[in-house]
Amino acid sequence: MDTEPSRGDGIDWQRAATRDRRAPVRRAIPYVEAVLEYRDLDPTRYGGAFFPDAVPYSLCGEDRVFYWQPVLDATTPPSDCWTALCATPYRVQPTTTCGPVAPRLTSDDGQTVLVEGTVGGDATEAELADPVAHAVTIERIDDDEAVVSVSGDHHPVRQGRRAELQLDATTVRPADGTETATTPVLTVRYPGVRVFYHPAVDATYRLFPSFGLDLADLPRSLDVSLGANVDPAAVAGALGVELSDRPYPERVLWQAFVHTAFGGDAPPTLGQFDTGLLAVWPDG
Repeated sequence: MDTEPSRGDGIDWQRAATRDRRAPVRRAIPYVEAVLEYRDLDPTRYGGAFFPDAVPYSLCGEDRVFYWQPVLDATTPPSDCWTALCATPYRVQPTTTCGPVAPRLTSDDGQTVLVEGTVGGDATEAELADPVAHAVTIERIDDDEAVVSVSGDHHPVRQGRRAELQLDATTVRPADGTETATTPVLTVRYPGVRVFYHPAVDATYRLFPSFGLDLADLPRSLDVSLGANVDPAAVAGALGVELSDRPYPERVLWQAFVHTAFGGDAPPTLGQFDTGLLAVWPDG
């Protein structure tokens, strides 16, 4: 890592070498999303990050889904062993066989359920007094369709389509309330094969597109202000990034990059892989 940056006006950032770092995951793979909502419950928890964890978009003919923060378990097998990916609001699960996978549709071992939410985005939840379980599996994911099993009934979801499936009505008891009748709704979306981007499993960095930047060309001292009120447009100007040339989802990633790199009190530590992808170490 460079430890003696040149001095000047503004803030002095550090550059981390990436040659000895584990490279990010970049894998073209069938990708399916599953969300189970208890829409008729009153939420007791309001979640959601300032920026979505998962950003899907197309760039230069590549359909991608970009996870800039780590969401894979440390025990996840190497990406070259994966056959497909199943994403829920609570987990991204690679499959390594052609057999079924049970998506993680609840949290806290079934005692926290989703009232309304999306994969990688905002969510409202309800806490229950007793855990719930669901007979939901993704039986198969291939290039043409994903097959979902709900209580033993199979439902194919064609590539590019989505399906809403009602589960059996049931009764649950919120942690601070009385028993309530509810009919959970499972939404399955299968966009097809996507290029999945993600930091290396168990990595400490956050991953971002290049935004057209080459860190080698940047001055080590940047005329930007640090802190929670950092201005993404001002940082773009200081770094020479033309945001109007980027697709809107990548501009969302730019905001996440700026707040991750420049939103704290200390100058950032940045790195760039041979592919051009950028890495930010939030804690230096």
